[in-house]
Amino acid sequence: MTVVLGSHQAVLSKPTQLRFAGEYSRDGESWLPLDGAELSSWEGELYLRGHFDLDIPEGLRISWYRNHIGVSMAVNGENMGYDIIAMYSQEGEPLTPDVCGSLWDYQLSPGIAQEDMVEFHLYDPHRYGNGRACQEFLDNLYVSGNTSIVLEGYLKPYSTPLQGLGLGLIIVALLVLGAALASVLMHTPLGVALWNDAFLCLFAGGFVYLDTVNISFISELVVFNTYGKLLCGMLAVYFGQLCLCEAFTGRRRTLANAALLASALLDCVLVGLSFAGGVVLYDGLFPWRLSQLVLCPLLMGCAVAELRRNGKNHQTLISGLLLMAAVLLDLTGLGASMYSHGSCSKLVFLLLFTSQIITAVKHIVLDHRGSLRAGQLEKELEDSRICSMLSQMQPHFLYNVLNSIYQLCEVDPKTAQDAIEKFSDYLRSNMASLEQKELIPFEEEYSHVKTYLSLEQIRFPATLRISEDFQVTNFKVPPLTVQVLVENAVKHGVTKKRGGGTVTVATRELPDCWQITVSDTGKGFDPAHYEEDGKAHFGLRNVRERLRLMADGTLTVTSSPGQGTTAEIRIPKGGKR
Repeated sequence: MTVVLGSHQAVLSKPTQLRFAGEYSRDGESWLPLDGAELSSWEGELYLRGHFDLDIPEGLRISWYRNHIGVSMAVNGENMGYDIIAMYSQEGEPLTPDVCGSLWDYQLSPGIAQEDMVEFHLYDPHRYGNGRACQEFLDNLYVSGNTSIVLEGYLKPYSTPLQGLGLGLIIVALLVLGAALASVLMHTPLGVALWNDAFLCLFAGGFVYLDTVNISFISELVVFNTYGKLLCGMLAVYFGQLCLCEAFTGRRRTLANAALLASALLDCVLVGLSFAGGVVLYDGLFPWRLSQLVLCPLLMGCAVAELRRNGKNHQTLISGLLLMAAVLLDLTGLGASMYSHGSCSKLVFLLLFTSQIITAVKHIVLDHRGSLRAGQLEKELEDSRICSMLSQMQPHFLYNVLNSIYQLCEVDPKTAQDAIEKFSDYLRSNMASLEQKELIPFEEEYSHVKTYLSLEQIRFPATLRISEDFQVTNFKVPPLTVQVLVENAVKHGVTKKRGGGTVTVATRELPDCWQITVSDTGKGFDPAHYEEDGKAHFGLRNVRERLRLMADGTLTVTSSPGQGTTAEIRIPKGGKR
């Protein structure tokens, strides 16, 4: 009595594993020793008879794990319950999803002694089911108190980490889907690849969460547990393949998309038949596995060919190769157990997911640094505009213009009035240019230049000549670029040469860029001594910097003493702004 009570108290605190010893039979007539036998559920029904290694008091729960098989139990010839799966088969009724799945089942003990004869009938209704289902049943017989809490607590360490991982993947996927949906609503779509990645993460998370050994304790809905796990697994593989196809180009992409479409149609047929009651989805896994044994190697071959022919998207291609290889290994059953299915795919996906998270964090850090650098460049650009403004509006120019207007007031008031209006436009345009942060149309920039030239022609009516040769004007330039070059041509070229000269402004459209040329027939200079003349040359320096920052443009200056100077701007088509 003391031994029995002690044993009873022990199983109330934690489950005790039962060992079953005896014989087995496939037909119920020919019996073989059970010890050391390989019990594959693919060989048909299985009958067991023998004894437990423990006495099981009345009222305790005998629990077992059944993976898509039916189990009935008898003690000393008395049935302890009926196998509903076998009943469906005997009556010729098709299986329904609510009776077939992976779950923990139990039978209350009527009081079983070690010498009592215990019989089990295991029935596998699936043609291509889990071959280890019968062995898993024998390896997972437990006795515990009449509650599921004890066994659930015992299995929790095997399930909680995976369930936490699955929930984490689902949360990440929902966040990404929310971001993708928000981008669509704001008319700034982030691309199809983001949706595919999010759905891959969502269904992989669902599969990891549902494919846990204690899921029947969390949800008693066999249909949801079974169909949810199988559908999540199939869809995770599909979206993983879809992500890989996005990295293909040319004929490889056409071939892969056609094969993937055929696979998707097969999946839809299998799922449709299962929901219509024509077949249990678990039986549809066999044709699905066959299709994957063809599709995965095909996609892997396309990925290898893409890597050889095209160096782009190598990270996606390598990730897809690893994932397809893991799927193939899982289809062979490598590493599968009652605790986890698709172990290779889970491991590879987790490694790739972790790698992507690390990469994303690095990009966030780099983007932050880039934004700081962009702010610094923006500040430098603003300073460049201010320096350009100060370098252009030289005090002696203002004094000379005002002096010319003063003299005209006595001899030609009407011209003086026009000059004041043009001078006002010139100052207003310079001030507006300081606020301009984008490229402006060439015509707008040249309108400012013409205002400046009209003022200079008041001062030098006989020596300053202007020539225009515009073949194209429908392009944009950084503000205060052409004007600076024209000012240099007038100030340092034409007006410094006896008899003056001509300033020519020309534009051309080249195959890859827009070309602006400002040339003069003025004094010119020696380029070899240009940097050694002791002057700061703020104007040209600022023009080069604005061209580089705002348009990826370039400035080239050539000159010959006594012959004149030519400044050439080239602005690439489709530049930064």
